[in-house]
Amino acid sequence: MKIKLSPELSYLIGFWRKRKTYEGLGILGSTDLQEIFIKEALDKKIITTDKIIQDDKKAFFHHTAYKKFFLEVEYDQLERFKYLNEYAANYLAGLFDSVAEVDEKGRIVVIKSNQQDEMLLIRLGFGALRTKGKLIVGKPIAFLTFIKKYVKRHKDHKIFEYVSGKKKGAKKDVAPKNEKN
Repeated sequence: MKIKLSPELSYLIGFWRKRKTYEGLGILGSTDLQEIFIKEALDKKIITTDKIIQDDKKAFFHHTAYKKFFLEVEYDQLERFKYLNEYAANYLAGLFDSVAEVDEKGRIVVIKSNQQDEMLLIRLGFGALRTKGKLIVGKPIAFLTFIKKYVKRHKDHKIFEYVSGKKKGAKKDVAPKNEKN
């Protein structure tokens, strides 16, 4: 079975990466996180509902080809997601939904981060500062603008109102001028 990376699969890999289970292919976390993971896996037709193993702490399934592929993408993430495209946006949106939060100062903090995460953000131009196992994104508005179409778990967070210019005092999005072909 030859598996190809797609933007949608990139989201699932980003979501899985920091919460992976040791058995099978799955995540550790609350039921809302498990639901997102299972829904995405079912939507991509990776599994069927009868193959899911779930309890209050984890949800996983067995699929050796996909597990091997996920591990390869994780290993090669700096090469696979080096451009500002839909693949990188989905991957970072999955990572954001899985282990990131917006603190009271409006900073984006990625929990359980490592040097690869820091390097990926720096290479993509978002900047990053790692302190005490957490990663603070250097350009949060640019980062959120990049991933906002692909975020699933935090899509209703109030910070996205500022990004899209709906809040009073926020900059409004400027539509590009139509060019003649």
